[in-house]
Amino acid sequence: MRVVVQNLIVSYEDTGGDAPVMVFLHGWMDNLRTFDAITSPLSSFWRIIRLDLPGFGGSEIPRESWGVAEYARFVGDFCEKLHVKPYVIVGHSFGGRIIIKGVGNRVLSPKKIVFIASAGLAKQNTPRALMFLFLAKAGKIALFLLPWAMRERFRRKLYGAAGSWDYLHIRNGVLKQIFLRGIREDLSDCARRIAVPAFLIWGDRDFITPLSDGKRLNELISGSKLEIIAGAGHLVHQERPQEVASLVQKFICQ
Repeated sequence: MRVVVQNLIVSYEDTGGDAPVMVFLHGWMDNLRTFDAITSPLSSFWRIIRLDLPGFGGSEIPRESWGVAEYARFVGDFCEKLHVKPYVIVGHSFGGRIIIKGVGNRVLSPKKIVFIASAGLAKQNTPRALMFLFLAKAGKIALFLLPWAMRERFRRKLYGAAGSWDYLHIRNGVLKQIFLRGIREDLSDCARRIAVPAFLIWGDRDFITPLSDGKRLNELISGSKLEIIAGAGHLVHQERPQEVASLVQKFICQ
């Protein structure tokens, strides 16, 4: 399905029906298909709406460099366009970042929220973050000093060392700027303002948004609950779909 929101063509899927609405927001460089395995068991109880966020999947790229606030407003406008009021919003990684911003600033108003390996806590002063920001600014200069055949291999080593594969694979200039704006913004204050029931699901082998981030968010969001899944990584919803779906359903029905 497709719909125009904020003059952007957006791809989405809607199971339809009269059940309460559950909206899913995917992570960076991903798309709505990432939730296939966990939405299947949940679709018997909920109207499932998934969208490709602008810039990903089948949706158009924003014409300007958006911040997380713009993505949050977009999700609100998308729901308004479909005439739905989500009972639950579920976000993975970057999708969780949007939830923190949107709910914390009262742009989004679900009854409950679920974070799956959510992003949102900036690490501006860590060695990894400093290395990445240096590469983002100065790496291009170094690349031009190398022969063409060596540039791609050098880029992979540099960004791999910084743990920044996402940035390495972004080819669009607007998305690069959006990515940089997102990782620089710390949403701790927004998380503190969240006043709806929140459930956090994390794999203890997540090296993208480490478990320490999950524990910190758990502390920041009053009354939230953190569930740790042993042996799972950043894509915990794909690695352990039945377990994640069961945990989500249990939380919502409490």
